[in-house]
Amino acid sequence: MDNITMNQALETYLRPLTLPVGVKILAEPEIPAGYRRPPEAVGHRLNICQGVNFARRYGWKMAFLRQDMACPLSLPIFGFVADPDFVTRGEHIHPDFTSTLEAAASTQAAQPKAPLGSIAGILLGPLAKVDFTPDLALVYGSPAQVVRLVQAALYHQGGALQSSFSGRCACAQEFIQPWQSGRCNVVIPAQGERLFAMTADDELAFAIPWPEAGTVAEGLEQTHRRGVSRVPTPFFGMRMEPSFPERYAELERHCGLR
Repeated sequence: MDNITMNQALETYLRPLTLPVGVKILAEPEIPAGYRRPPEAVGHRLNICQGVNFARRYGWKMAFLRQDMACPLSLPIFGFVADPDFVTRGEHIHPDFTSTLEAAASTQAAQPKAPLGSIAGILLGPLAKVDFTPDLALVYGSPAQVVRLVQAALYHQGGALQSSFSGRCACAQEFIQPWQSGRCNVVIPAQGERLFAMTADDELAFAIPWPEAGTVAEGLEQTHRRGVSRVPTPFFGMRMEPSFPERYAELERHCGLR
C-alpha cells in the first residue's frame, strides 16, 4: 500500500475534514530536508499533538527530536527519558484525576510507553505529501467516520478492536500503542490535546499501523459498496412518509394530498 493510494481511499470513503497524517518513528536523529522543527517553524518547542495538528490542518511536514518536545508528560512516553519515581507513584495524577495515590499509580502503570532510547525522533506530515513509508497513519474525524474505520479494520478478521482509554496523554494511544501492538486503535483525544492543539470536542482519532493500511483501505471500499454504512450516513428516516399537524389538513385537501 503506497501513501497516495491509502490517502485516496480515506478521502473517497471517509471525506475527513482534515488531512490524514503519516507518521515515521526514527531510530536515528536524522531529519530529511523539507521538514520543519518547532523552534525553526514557530520559535519555540511544541507538544507532539500540536505537530499533528499542524500536519493535518496546515499541511506542514514536521520533525520532532527530544529537544523539540515541550510536554514533559510525553518525554517518558516516547522513551526519551525514564519515569522518575514520583511519576511512577502517580503523584502527578493524584489528586486531579484519581481519588487515591494507589489509583494514580495504577493509571500510570497502564500507560503505553516506548522502551528507553528506542525512539530518536518523529516525522509527521500529510499522508499524501510525506516522502517516507509511514509506520502509522493518524486519521481524525467524527464518531461516524471513526466507526467506518473500525468496520474496515475488522472486515477480514472480524471480532472487535481492543482500545484502551485513560482520559489523559492520548499521544500514548495515538503513537506508542499501535506502533508496539501492530493493531489499529481508536483514540479519544484528552484535555491536553484539546487545550494546546485545539482538537475539536467532536473529534476522535484512529491510528493505523502501516502493515494494516491495505486491509483498512480494502475494508472501507468493500463495506461502502454494501451501502449499509457510509459517509455521509444514509439515514433510513429519509424514506419515511412525512406527516404534518392536523391544522394542515385543510391545506392538504386543497392541494389534493388527502
